[in-house]
Amino acid sequence: MPAPNAMGSLLLIGAMASFSLSDALVQRAGSGLQSAHLAWLRYVLLLLSTLPLLVRNPSLARSKRPGVQVLRAVGLVGSAVLFLQGLKALPIADATALVFASPLYVTLLSALLLREPVGLLRNLPVMLGFTGVLIVAQPGGAGFNAAMLYPMLSSMAWATSVICTRLLSDSDSATTTMLYSAALGVVALSPTLGTADAAAVAAQWPWLLAMAVAWCMAQWMVILAYRLAPPGAIAPFSYSQMLWAAILGWLMFSQVPSARTAVGMSVIALSGVMAAWMANRPTSAPAYSGRQPPPSTL
Repeated sequence: MPAPNAMGSLLLIGAMASFSLSDALVQRAGSGLQSAHLAWLRYVLLLLSTLPLLVRNPSLARSKRPGVQVLRAVGLVGSAVLFLQGLKALPIADATALVFASPLYVTLLSALLLREPVGLLRNLPVMLGFTGVLIVAQPGGAGFNAAMLYPMLSSMAWATSVICTRLLSDSDSATTTMLYSAALGVVALSPTLGTADAAAVAAQWPWLLAMAVAWCMAQWMVILAYRLAPPGAIAPFSYSQMLWAAILGWLMFSQVPSARTAVGMSVIALSGVMAAWMANRPTSAPAYSGRQPPPSTL
């Protein structure tokens, strides 16, 4: 593997570990706060980290398609709040695995809205991944938990934001998109602060700060990873987030994934590797195959 690809892979693995650490800290410190408040903390720190770039280059605040930026931000905020809500009731590994259903929704929306070609071969890894999600969720079975709907709905909202990202890829830079995402996220979530529990924030602020810092670091590591290496070369490493989620859930909360969850996670990871391999074939059209975003989606 060339050096840039190796470094990109390591950065992406580190980003997935940071995402999982942030999610684990939600379970550690977020019991007294609403999901919207936890998401607000993440977005505030992300916005603060983008302001130096805006000061250096004010033109970053100008978008050629502000309406699409708003729709994308709505999808991201919805995805974040729904996923955090799921984390309050589910083991980290289960919630993380279920949200990886997003490639299925991205493929469906791409066909409906972007008129992208849909074929059996291209959809094979997507359907395999969704099979893994069904194994984890076991809808209609004894292992089904209604809270599983939160990460599933989160992945649908995420898919909406991915489609918007594709629409923005030819008009706005990645930094402009990140700036809009952070700013609009703060604006959308700020009205919820009136219901925040000040005592819970004061008692848990070190953990809450660590949660937001880990998430923000992960966002920037993803950007750097995809600047160093092409998406098709490193995208499968985004599925390492499921492994990190299982490890942290076990170490911090003694959450041992069930055999069903382990099998489902393995099937989902296999689908991601297959999708990345197909995207790298000369005859294949490039396809986004992971939950975490390529550089232009943040």
